[in-house]
Amino acid sequence: MMLEKWLPSTRSKSVARNTPREEMLDFFEDMWDRPFRGYGDFSKGFTPSVEVSEKDDEVIVKAEMPGLEPSEIDLSVENNNLVLRGEKKREHKEEKENFVHMECSYGSFERVVPLRVEVDRDNVAASYKNGVLVVRLPKSELNRSRKIAIES
Repeated sequence: MMLEKWLPSTRSKSVARNTPREEMLDFFEDMWDRPFRGYGDFSKGFTPSVEVSEKDDEVIVKAEMPGLEPSEIDLSVENNNLVLRGEKKREHKEEKENFVHMECSYGSFERVVPLRVEVDRDNVAASYKNGVLVVRLPKSELNRSRKIAIES
């Protein structure tokens, strides 16, 4: 399986897009993004990071969701996409806090993970431990690889 770089908040950086116009748009996007790189995406609030892997019989999606309880996560398969929804709430304390630097994000989120194969929706399993959600999506029988015997 080939790894693909996926940046949900930026334009797709495809090798095939090498027109002067596309190169100029990429240049300006990088120029405006550079000073804020490393501080996350301010416009969207909390967005869980995901890792997608594929085996012969299943697709595995791992999502980092620290600070959430399993009951605060809504998980579904819609139109060949795994959809994660929820809200990361900030604990409010009575005392005033003076932040010098803050990188933690809070708020409602929706993360759509495209699935490249059809999955068996009835047998999807999910577990949550130490802030990491692991979703195992078995491939449908049509997408599973199988050996074919050759008669001689």
